[in-house]
Amino acid sequence: MVFEDVVGIYLAANNHRSKQRDLFSLKQLQPYFGGRGIVDLKRADVREYIANRQLNGVRVSTVQRELRFFSAAINFVRLEHDRLDLPNPVQRLAIASADVRVRWITREEARALLGAASMFARRPHVANFIRLSLHTGCRKNELLKLEWSRVDLERAVFFLDTADTKSGKRRVVPLSDAALDALRDQRDWIRRNAPRSVWVFGTSEGGRLTTVQKVFQAACRRAGIEDFRVHDMRHTFASWLVIGGVSLYVVKDLLGHSSVTVTERYAHLAPHVGRSAVQMLLPVG
Repeated sequence: MVFEDVVGIYLAANNHRSKQRDLFSLKQLQPYFGGRGIVDLKRADVREYIANRQLNGVRVSTVQRELRFFSAAINFVRLEHDRLDLPNPVQRLAIASADVRVRWITREEARALLGAASMFARRPHVANFIRLSLHTGCRKNELLKLEWSRVDLERAVFFLDTADTKSGKRRVVPLSDAALDALRDQRDWIRRNAPRSVWVFGTSEGGRLTTVQKVFQAACRRAGIEDFRVHDMRHTFASWLVIGGVSLYVVKDLLGHSSVTVTERYAHLAPHVGRSAVQMLLPVG
């Protein structure tokens, strides 16, 4: 089986998620691995691919995502199509990683961002998306694919099913007053302009918002906020909580992390917690 056979089978699978992101990974992998037999690939070939991507200035996290897609495709064919003869030269291939990015903004900057997102806007979608991101810590597609059937305003929660989350686990997302205000504002717009829409971020044309990238970056520029991405609102949510003294284990559950090890990237933001803890020790002399 050649590269195209393996990824074609994987992409056609009914249980396949995050297809748009994986198609981008495929676009990067294809020129290097296209037409090559999987059984002929060596780990040295994969390392050469990694080196070429890094020489072109591609972030480690991006290369890791591309390799995860390739590895998942091979493993899927091996298990689901009984092709255990296929090697997986990508599996457990570590890449030297730079420091993990934790970019967050202050509440003052967040207010400026919301004001900039509302400026000239014909609908409240992007501003409400930002408010929900900052107050729930949800990933972009967890919000953009949210349906009203999963929202319970009375109980102040919404529900993410296995197909909605990166981890593949169900999650209950608690809602603050600010998040509830955003959802109510969004509901009012939907009732007036798209009453039949099942989507929280539904459009009057019958579909839903699928991206916020361009409008979000334009709002950042108007607000004077540099080097800030959509995913950084998730970092901001976590950072605000940790700085406020919330336990890393609570933040872990709110973010839907599978392990607290991932959440520990925010630990440096709360040195005061350690100082408060040692003050509880009684003097010994």
